[in-house]
Amino acid sequence: MARLTGEFADWHNLHYMAMWLTGELNIAALRDAWWRVCLRHDVLRRTYLSADEACTHDDALSEVEFHTAETDAEAIELMRRFIGTPFSLDGPGFSRIAIVQRGERRHLFGIAMDHIISDQASWARIRADFTEFYDRALAGDSGDVTNVSSYQSFASEERRLFSGAWGEERRAFWRSYVGEFGTFPPSFPVGAEHTGEYQPRRVTRELPEDAKSRVHKFSLAARATPFAVVTSSVLAAMREVTGDPLPGISVNQHGRMLPGTSETAGLFVQTVPLHLGRQTRSPLETVRDVFLRTHDVFEYSIPLLVAGRFWNETLMVADRQAGLYVSLNEHPPSTFNLRAFTGTEGEYVELDFPGGKRFVETVVVAWNLYETGPELVAHYNENYFPGAAVEKVLEAAERFALTPGS
Repeated sequence: MARLTGEFADWHNLHYMAMWLTGELNIAALRDAWWRVCLRHDVLRRTYLSADEACTHDDALSEVEFHTAETDAEAIELMRRFIGTPFSLDGPGFSRIAIVQRGERRHLFGIAMDHIISDQASWARIRADFTEFYDRALAGDSGDVTNVSSYQSFASEERRLFSGAWGEERRAFWRSYVGEFGTFPPSFPVGAEHTGEYQPRRVTRELPEDAKSRVHKFSLAARATPFAVVTSSVLAAMREVTGDPLPGISVNQHGRMLPGTSETAGLFVQTVPLHLGRQTRSPLETVRDVFLRTHDVFEYSIPLLVAGRFWNETLMVADRQAGLYVSLNEHPPSTFNLRAFTGTEGEYVELDFPGGKRFVETVVVAWNLYETGPELVAHYNENYFPGAAVEKVLEAAERFALTPGS
């Protein structure tokens, strides 16, 4: 609930998308499609009466707003203000959607959601349903909406499990984990200190064209996953560069682990710590060790800050950002976008608003193993982290994952 105070400074708090649509766009069909999406996914009809009590409404809480503009610049500014308005706990909902018309065959389309109701898998399901319902509306289909698993049911079930043996198992695991590695999130222990205003920097290492196949080959040899290979590479690089005997990183778990949640839209992602043990191992053994630890932290994944407060235990330090966050991307970002609606062509627009994506005290490392142009990327605040250390971590991580015998 901390993110629902009217600010979205947290870098992944706001999900949004905007694109120019050129062609025949049916506004009535678009509105009908969005209404049906909201009926199918109850999380889009969810509000909070307090930080502890949610309410699921019977009908949609947002509808497609319609605006006009004289110029492209005016349309973009209208959309930027519309999408960039922070969501708040006592607001009318956590989604907004709009069309700005520039001409008969040109519209700017925008949608935004608060992270409290959506993660990456949820967005994939919502965008697929949106285009399906739009096509059905064009065809005159007015049939009933088939509901999917309820987020409200999931939340109620998780609360019930949390107060019983299921929750106690997680309490024992995280108490043991914190006892071994310390509280979450892990730090980046090399000269990190504020020396001025936030200054974003992006460092990229172009990888060999066969980087993806090399990582997969390594994972097969280790009997682990590609994700275990790339996370091991960063952990091993952290130990090499920083000298930390127990280096740790933050990773996301997008699991829907409770029965019946596979098709449910809502916030299921949790950020959890992942550490490298004390022993110095061969690369294969390191990957295997990290793979097994990954399985454990994902199996026991829960919101650590909330759980710690409930148990009166310090699992996570609330005012400390993750020192280093790692992700593996095997598909370009465009694959997560909403495709243009039938009868139109789309061109995506990047918007910028105050309090948007900030990495003030976090180094975000991404292994982008696309079929073309594989790269290893770090985003960080160069007025907080020493750039030489960040670049050394990337270099050592690449060496570990792509030339494990060196």
